Amino acid sequence: MSGRSLKRMVKIRNGAVCKVKPRLRGRALLKPKVNAIILAGGKNSRMGGEDKAFLEIEGRPIIERLIDTLRPLVKEIIVVTNSPKKYSAYSVKIIEDEIPGQGPLMGIYSGLKGSSARYNFVVACDMPFLSGALIEHMIKIKDAYDVVVPEIEEKYHPLFGLYSKNCLPVIRKRLKENRLNVRGIFPELKCRFISKEDAREFDRDLSFLMNVNTKEELSRIKPRL
Repeated sequence: MSGRSLKRMVKIRNGAVCKVKPRLRGRALLKPKVNAIILAGGKNSRMGGEDKAFLEIEGRPIIERLIDTLRPLVKEIIVVTNSPKKYSAYSVKIIEDEIPGQGPLMGIYSGLKGSSARYNFVVACDMPFLSGALIEHMIKIKDAYDVVVPEIEEKYHPLFGLYSKNCLPVIRKRLKENRLNVRGIFPELKCRFISKEDAREFDRDLSFLMNVNTKEELSRIKPRL
């Protein structure tokens, strides 16, 4: 072992040799044990069949914007899609819906079930303006809860939320009963709701709430850039 390597491992303190813990360098070493799940299994009917994940904002597909924002914050990114070949160029884990056509609740269930992490940040593929700071905040406060989602002016936003694997039995039951509303699982779980005021501390304009369901919405977004 070289003298330089030895110096990195020990130092002299009051005549004693002490081990020195290596410094953490870069955010990658500080990532929490959280994965991200991007829901990309919709039919895109209101977009005339055009895949919303690949709509371009500022010259880049929405899916790339999502991946770039999420990559520093999580261990692994999962895309739940029934068109896996479309995402083969990205370094993500691909999971298909267990039963296609049952909406976002099935996407959340399939993603959680296939994830290696207890907690997972879930987002729809048509939300181009994620707030990394807000996601980090949600991750920090997650531990006592099964679900962390924004509640803005008495409206829940379940497709920008943190979900634990504790949700799986509740979701499974509701899927079997064909009750597919994501918000319907909240009364049966321990939830933390992020208020409008709290969300604005991290995203003043609440841009993270914007999504693209129609070509008209896309045309309204572009002039604001």
